Amino acid sequence: MNPKRCDAIVIGAGMGGLTVAALLARKRWKILLLEKEGRVGGYVVSFKREGYTFDATGTFLGGCQEGGEFYQILREIDAHEAIEFIPIHHIRNIYPGFEISLKQGGFSSYADALTDLFPEEEKGLKTYLSLVKRIGDEIRSYSGITLAKRILFPFYFRNLIRLHRTNHQTILDRLFRGGEIKMALHTLPATEPPSRLSFLFVAALISKALMEGVFYPKGGMGRVSRVMADSFLNSGGEILLNTKVDQILMKDGRPAGVLTEEGKVFDAPLIISNVNPNLLTKMLPPEFQRPLLKKTERFEYSLSSFILYVATDLDLNEMGLPYFTYVRALSDLEEEYQMMRRGEIPKNPTLIVSVPTLLDPSLAPNGQHILKILVIAPYQYREEWGKQSPGKRQQIKEEFCQKIFQQVESKLIPDLRNHLLYYEAATPLTLERYTGNEQGAMYGLASTPEQTGHLRPSHQTTVPGLFRVGHYARPSHGIVGASLSGLFAARAILKQMA
Repeated sequence: MNPKRCDAIVIGAGMGGLTVAALLARKRWKILLLEKEGRVGGYVVSFKREGYTFDATGTFLGGCQEGGEFYQILREIDAHEAIEFIPIHHIRNIYPGFEISLKQGGFSSYADALTDLFPEEEKGLKTYLSLVKRIGDEIRSYSGITLAKRILFPFYFRNLIRLHRTNHQTILDRLFRGGEIKMALHTLPATEPPSRLSFLFVAALISKALMEGVFYPKGGMGRVSRVMADSFLNSGGEILLNTKVDQILMKDGRPAGVLTEEGKVFDAPLIISNVNPNLLTKMLPPEFQRPLLKKTERFEYSLSSFILYVATDLDLNEMGLPYFTYVRALSDLEEEYQMMRRGEIPKNPTLIVSVPTLLDPSLAPNGQHILKILVIAPYQYREEWGKQSPGKRQQIKEEFCQKIFQQVESKLIPDLRNHLLYYEAATPLTLERYTGNEQGAMYGLASTPEQTGHLRPSHQTTVPGLFRVGHYARPSHGIVGASLSGLFAARAILKQMA
């Protein structure tokens, strides 16, 4: 393929970009994928340090079982047999005053454990699960909507209409009395508290990704993006790494190609963006920026995170540590969020600890283990993590590492610091630098009711021929959500061009 002229250019090789590129390439489109970094994947990458393979961010995926949504995407690009997904059975959630430990099953097993813990809440829990199932069924039905269902939309999609502006807090308060079960049901991959998180997002997440359990890709999270890139290349696609797009070139009101920072021009009549909305807007000529700016100014980003990567010679398997442990010290989810929005972090923040070597020992030398400790964190903490001074930046990072080590030792792994073989940390600045996500937003747009479903940006922008994918577009954030955005965009493009 001559990269100077192609059918479409995809800017950014995150999960959304990889998915749409691979799907269109399977349809024999000539696709050029441009990525500013030296590898594909965005947040879904692994990196090696001193014999250890660490996952940059992701901890698990849902929908990987046969028939699951992510499995179907991999099948469509003929990559479903290239990854071995390991089921994650052993999880432990530690809360103030109680804990939940599971060794098998998906969300239904979690619900059973909650019923055992809080028998007085059984009626509310059954109603909650029933509502989640109905919403999940409506979302599945919507993806294959017929003309008859469009005409009778309020009849077929009554819950999507009725609850599209509802937050998780409203549902939790309606169905449950105790604060403990509300806390346990809000243990989700999101940075928003119950009062701000869309219930439709929660229901879609549970019914489509968590209900059948979650999985870990053998070889690390980076295996997922590598396999998708291989599928794209095998279909005749072309990837240019270390290539940053500076401008989107326009002709007669439509995209005509792109100009890179190095001054290279690539021609294409269709552009698909997998970058943050503000960056996309800046790439356009001034006269095309205004309609997009009106919308991007109202966007709310998710919070970011601080991630600690650790190697140890402790036998974590013998200690009975699960793959995934969630540790919460504060009972008030709203209080923790408000602190974060002020640029503060609680004395004992919520921790998410994963031990990939319990599932895949090949990620570390024999007899050793790696851990990833993730803390939701604000970009503004301590003058943006000492952004203006390298010395200050390193000091703040190290102080925070020690704070996290101390908390992990008191709650999970005693004496960890005396058994460290290696550790390294990423701040929100790191995430922003490597992925281009503004303010290191971990999940792109926050999944508030105002930014969920049809209210989340569509794949077609106001500029004809310019599309967007990723966790700033429909349907939602997360690895599967971003990948689905690529699937939906590909379908929309193929339909438009048919």
